[in-house]
Amino acid sequence: MNDNDFPRNGDLAQRIRHLLNASCEAIDRPTADRLFQARQKALARHRPSARLGIAGHGGFSIDPILPLARTVVVLVGVVLGVAGVSFWNSVETAMELGEVDVALLSDDLPVDAYLDRGFDAWLQHSSQQ
Repeated sequence: MNDNDFPRNGDLAQRIRHLLNASCEAIDRPTADRLFQARQKALARHRPSARLGIAGHGGFSIDPILPLARTVVVLVGVVLGVAGVSFWNSVETAMELGEVDVALLSDDLPVDAYLDRGFDAWLQHSSQQ
């Protein structure tokens, strides 16, 4: 083929199909059988891409969406993990504060002593010693 043989009006696919069909007739039987076996193996290994669409309205492939979907799933997992750790931390803090409250309320000291401003001064003075 040279430059003059290339079609100018877009029927390149038809010309290639015609040339391939013409050359198929010249192949001997054993070679054709080997090519057929190779084609069957290739078709068995081929995984068709998933396509969604309505008949007559085209379609789209979900293959480009899969990496984005994986990224979204990972990000959602990370966000849920961080939220879970934050929630667990707040529960632990509330439990610790509850233990402090129980210890203070079960102490021999009356509750009014904790409300007295002089008591805070006494605590600071006694903690410095």
